[in-house]
This record gives sequence, C-alpha cells and structure tokens, in this order.
Amino acid sequence: MLTEAVAAALVGLVALWLVLRPLLGPPAPPDLVEEPVEQDETPRGVALLALKEIEFDRETGKLSDADYGYLKDRYTAEALDALRMEDGAGVPDDVEALIAHRVRALRFAAAPAPPGAPSCPSCGPRPEPDAAYCSTCGGRLPAPAACPRCGFALSFDSRFCEGCGNRVAA
Repeated sequence: MLTEAVAAALVGLVALWLVLRPLLGPPAPPDLVEEPVEQDETPRGVALLALKEIEFDRETGKLSDADYGYLKDRYTAEALDALRMEDGAGVPDDVEALIAHRVRALRFAAAPAPPGAPSCPSCGPRPEPDAAYCSTCGGRLPAPAACPRCGFALSFDSRFCEGCGNRVAA
C-alpha cells in the first residue's frame, strides 16, 4: 500500500511538473523550418515557363511572329536578369525588403482603378469595389462623392444611393 502511494505521488509530481514547466520556465525557441522554394516560383522559373508557353502558343498558331518576337525578347531578358540575381549580385537579404519591393511592383503594374473606385489616401486605389477599409493599412476609406452607377450626389453617411438605390458603402 505504501509503495502504491509513493508511486502515485511520483506520477502526480511528474504530471504537475510537465504541466507547469511551460508556464514557469523561459519559452523554448520555435523550430524554424525552412521550406524549399518551388522551382516554378522563382523568377528564373517563371521566366522559363513563360518562354515555354509562348513557344507552344506560337506553334499552335495563337501568336503571330511579331508578338512572339516581342514576348521572347522580354522573357529572355527577365530570365537573364533572374540568373544574374541567383549568382548573388543585387539580392537583398531582408525578406521584408523583398516583400515591399514585390508589393510596389504589383501596385504600379496594376491597371488604373475604374472611376468611382475607393482610394486610400496613403495606399492608393483599392481593388475591392465595395471596400470600407483599406486592405493594406486598415484605414477607413473616404466615402465616394457620387454614386458610381448613376452619378447622383451622395451625402457623407450614405449607404445607398438615393437616386438608384445602389449600395455605395459597406
């Protein structure tokens, strides 16, 4: 009976120690798992896939020779730039800098926003036509001055257009 009580006390102490250890001790550093980048997701892979696609499109008759020449020159230059970047020249080490660069490139490459689309004062036009808040910075977007459908003047707190009934704010 005494041995069972001692064994139960030891098991209870071990269980208590396992439960309280994360709370009392310093947190263990997380295991960082670095996933390999897919070959098709690298700039070099994207450019090479684009070259294969335009070659296929030309062979199937979807691209004219002039378009093929233009696109081949463009994607060949991108592939060469990507190969130079892989050699270590001009590769930033900071992941945040890479992301910011990509966001800026995508933002400037995007088509201009349609008239009446919401626009953030700090981030520019938003891709969501019914956005009330900026998807980048989280700031409240200014209300549109006129209905995008009928052009009727809207008041500051309008949720629906008084002229056509179109929803203008979320």
